[in-house]
Amino acid sequence: MMTNILQAGAFLALTIAVSAVAQGQSTAGQLAHDPVIFYAMGDVPYAPHEDVLLPQQVAELPQDAEFVVHVGDIKGGAAPCDEAVYVKVAGMLRQATAPVFIIPGDNEWNDCTNPAEAWEFWDKHFMRFDQHWQHRLPVFRQLEREENFSFVKNRVLFIGLNIVGGLIHDPAEWKQRHADDLQWTRRNLSLFGADVSSMVIFGHAKPAPKHNDFFKPFNKDAQDFGKPILYLHGDGHVWIHDRPFAAKNILRVQVDQGGIAPPLQVKVTGDLANPFQFDRRQPAPTPGQEPKP
Repeated sequence: MMTNILQAGAFLALTIAVSAVAQGQSTAGQLAHDPVIFYAMGDVPYAPHEDVLLPQQVAELPQDAEFVVHVGDIKGGAAPCDEAVYVKVAGMLRQATAPVFIIPGDNEWNDCTNPAEAWEFWDKHFMRFDQHWQHRLPVFRQLEREENFSFVKNRVLFIGLNIVGGLIHDPAEWKQRHADDLQWTRRNLSLFGADVSSMVIFGHAKPAPKHNDFFKPFNKDAQDFGKPILYLHGDGHVWIHDRPFAAKNILRVQVDQGGIAPPLQVKVTGDLANPFQFDRRQPAPTPGQEPKP
């Protein structure tokens, strides 16, 4: 009974937010179409020198950042899943002036020797991480899976999902989590889809066949949505910018590993021809030097 009450309350809160989005479009005018600028990083810190690099990158984040996203993997896969790692990285990220969101990666959860213990560490140090900052983003969280979040900013729907690479440590958990991810995505599309101009989904995993139970039905949802979608993820460590999905309104971007590039600047605009603009913020190569992939 209590769960049903909480679910009803969460649905009511989301419904109220839809009304606020619609009202903002009619009253804010130009403000509702202003770009949203955020920064994304992933797969960092791995090596000892990145324990120095990441705090520098956080300190040097430009002031135009409206928020920051870490798309998972806060340690190398071979490193032990000691709680000290979670404490260390949480402390680094908390130095940012803009609110930081973080989603789970496989290196700090399902690939650990003890995934249940690792999840306890992640939950303790990273759940609702953005609440360490005072901000006005209207964040909602999935009741069934609290690490999944969403908010609408300037007619852009942002959704964070727990979708990881690595080992399937528990097939039943894997299947249920993808079902929860799909439910959360569909719930937000149902409530906000008609009123937003585009959508950004944050996940950790590079899409693979083991994720088909999420991505195959999501392709149909994306086609029905019919507006620009960005799936932004880590996992693979090198820059990818392509459209591998059946729904060609989905742009996929894989961020550079944080040890080889600074956080990616993403600008989401109301321009349907070029809604997602990226600045990898890397220095221009010297003559005769090839740029990094």
